[in-house]
Amino acid sequence: MQVASRRLRTRSFSIAVAALLVIAATLVIVVPAFALTGGVTVSPQVGGVPTRFTFEGQTDGAAPISEVTFTFPEGFDLSETRAEALTLEGLTRVPISAQTTIDGQLVRLRFEPPISPTYKDEKGEQQPTTLRIYVYDVVTTNKGGIYELPATYTADGQEQPLQTSAGRNMSFAYTSPTRADIISRYLDKQVWVTSFNNIKILSLFFKPQLIALSIPLLFYGWLYSIALVLIAFPLAIAGGLLLAFAKMSKIAPLRWIASAYVNVIRGTPLFLQIAVVFIGLRVAGIRAPDFLTSVFVLSLNSSAYLTEIFRAGIQSIAKGQFEAASSLGMSYPQSMQFVIIPQTVKRVLPTMTSEFILLFKDTALFSAFGIIELMYRANSIVSRTGNLTPFVVAAVYYLLITIPLINYVGKLEKRLAISEGGHGEPPGTRPKRGVVLEPAEETAAAVSGAEEGRE
Repeated sequence: MQVASRRLRTRSFSIAVAALLVIAATLVIVVPAFALTGGVTVSPQVGGVPTRFTFEGQTDGAAPISEVTFTFPEGFDLSETRAEALTLEGLTRVPISAQTTIDGQLVRLRFEPPISPTYKDEKGEQQPTTLRIYVYDVVTTNKGGIYELPATYTADGQEQPLQTSAGRNMSFAYTSPTRADIISRYLDKQVWVTSFNNIKILSLFFKPQLIALSIPLLFYGWLYSIALVLIAFPLAIAGGLLLAFAKMSKIAPLRWIASAYVNVIRGTPLFLQIAVVFIGLRVAGIRAPDFLTSVFVLSLNSSAYLTEIFRAGIQSIAKGQFEAASSLGMSYPQSMQFVIIPQTVKRVLPTMTSEFILLFKDTALFSAFGIIELMYRANSIVSRTGNLTPFVVAAVYYLLITIPLINYVGKLEKRLAISEGGHGEPPGTRPKRGVVLEPAEETAAAVSGAEEGRE
């Protein structure tokens, strides 16, 4: 019985050894003594345009590589595709001969002679060869996302899957084109657009493709500029009103301070004020947000001009108004609040609107300091394309604000002239920009002087 048991154990051991030998033999046959791993990148990373695919992989083994095949996703256009290959021996680029065959979605490169998997460096040591393949003008689909790129390589007569170092299929990603990109590409194919662009002066300022691209790109810069003014102007109104009262105060130091501030701000260009604040704060180690700093500069500048507008408006009110308010028992603050200020606002509203228009246009100066407003975005596109069309689009965005406000100012001036003078403005006597029409000649001169520095 012991003999039978021993024979059984011997037989089991023999079977196990035989199984291991079979598995080992299989591995020797299946697993090659070489490998090629790598990854792929795309440029540009947006769909629907001719794209360059760049594969870079590294050999690991002793068998020369004779062929590499890529299978591109369905829907990709390979009608104009071409490919080339090279090897990197350290930093040296070595061109290699590759016969390219395109069959449907397959791009096959056959290397003659096959690529050696190693090379000798300067020290005479064997180093793995880096293979780089460029596949040009593959037109991808408009639908962005992550795509796999199945690939194989052949070495020593055996075809193996080409994968990443992690053992996965290679993949790449790109984004979908925007609606503006799609419109621009559509215009590229139109005969009339080509004919239009052949006229150099028209193409330089009104290129249809750039108009389509610039409108959405400049839109957010336009909103940024509007936000700057909508926040800065109310602050300037409050500051200008306070400074106007200070300038009319009976306290001499307040008058001196207010006058000095107004004269300095109105006597220096806004560009200089922006430079002093932006550069000065940074030199002093103060890193305030650019948006808040821009609002601060605009409000400081505009408040000086509004000071003179409010002062001229208040002084244009007849002294009899103060006397009438006093006779009713009103104090000076009450007279200002209920009698003088309401009339002043009515008279200076056209001039304030003109100041708002000027302030909105002045936001373009911030582009010189890297603030991403409307003009900065337009200038960026012009720098990339060498075409002035984005400036024209930016001008249209400015006019969308300024033209309606200019018309509004004109209507206000007419209404004010009729309500105070009992007649419309005489023909051919349009006032200068920023001047309030007053029935009295001296009042008109006062308000006009408030805007003299801005002109």
